[in-house]
Amino acid sequence: MKNLHFGAGNIGRGFIGELLNKSGYHIIFVDINKDVVNGLKCRNTYTIKILDENIEEIELNNFDALNIAEEKEELYKAIGEVELITTSIGPNVLPIIAKDIAEGLKLKVANNNTKLLDIIACENMIAGSDFLKQEIYKQLTEEEQKFVEACVGFPNSAVDRIVPAQKHEDVLLVEVEKFCEWVIEEDKIKVEKNKNIENVHYVKDLNPFIERKLFTVNTGHAALSYIANYLGIELVSDGAKHTEVRKDFIAVLEETSALLEKKWGFSKEEMTAYRNKTIKRFENPRIVDNVSRICRTPIRKLGYNERFIKPIRETEELGLSNSALLKACSYILTFKSIEDEQSLKLAELIVEKGVVETLREVTELTDEVLLNKIKDSYEKLI
Repeated sequence: MKNLHFGAGNIGRGFIGELLNKSGYHIIFVDINKDVVNGLKCRNTYTIKILDENIEEIELNNFDALNIAEEKEELYKAIGEVELITTSIGPNVLPIIAKDIAEGLKLKVANNNTKLLDIIACENMIAGSDFLKQEIYKQLTEEEQKFVEACVGFPNSAVDRIVPAQKHEDVLLVEVEKFCEWVIEEDKIKVEKNKNIENVHYVKDLNPFIERKLFTVNTGHAALSYIANYLGIELVSDGAKHTEVRKDFIAVLEETSALLEKKWGFSKEEMTAYRNKTIKRFENPRIVDNVSRICRTPIRKLGYNERFIKPIRETEELGLSNSALLKACSYILTFKSIEDEQSLKLAELIVEKGVVETLREVTELTDEVLLNKIKDSYEKLI
């Protein structure tokens, strides 16, 4: 089995690459970083460090690499030869690589290559593969789309593993936490063998698992980080153990757990166990991660369907508590970093338009009561 993986960064090498390697896939990493690509081309192995109580080292092999900027023809040819394409490049980059995938699929159509293929976006977003499919189809004719529809599957997936920002002398070394979760929509898979990837959880309905992860891990991670940043705490693990931070971000998680129980039918016991496991992950002192990294792009994180505003909207609709979520949003408004363009833009908007108008524009919320609750909480912080 062959895999083409877009994104040879830490998540690509340290998460998706590890699971596919364990299942015997030959992985061709695709990236623009020359040092990483050349390292993968020149070496037979690279190391993953699992940061748990006892550090474990895993050596991966059976891989190759392509430079997306310099090896287009090889890339397009490979798209017709592999059974699986995966991505871990970030949602904003998907439209860019969609053009290259489309070129490879055009070649597949021209060659009448009916070899079955699955394309899975392993991104921190809802319906990532659906989004990637739409972007790819923009580049294809109707006839090409029909051909692709018959032999290419686009199952959505949810992924979860903390991979901290890191820099090593060995450009290929990557450090990750022990916990990992990869959930894939089973019914959309075209290649039967892609239903046998080790440690992958295959489901009929992905939405409950996506939202459980998004509203627990992502919402909790961000809430913890914005509160810790406000208090001058630099590391996520220190913030997770700080009394004041802990009280506020766990209150956020209790609200999102209640929403997930009511919306998707998770039991209270299931959500308590999942929440407690998540909190322990944040506390891991071996994962050295700066809260400032998690706090980046606050405007995106305050988006209408993102990790704070969507649960706020849905708890409001269901008559559930959301006071901790609203308070967390007020901490987001305090984040400012010269290294983050969105934080500077957010601060400018607040000065120009005021808190309520800024929130209305950024979050798309229209409920004056909710907007004013965030404003009142923010004004207590400044």
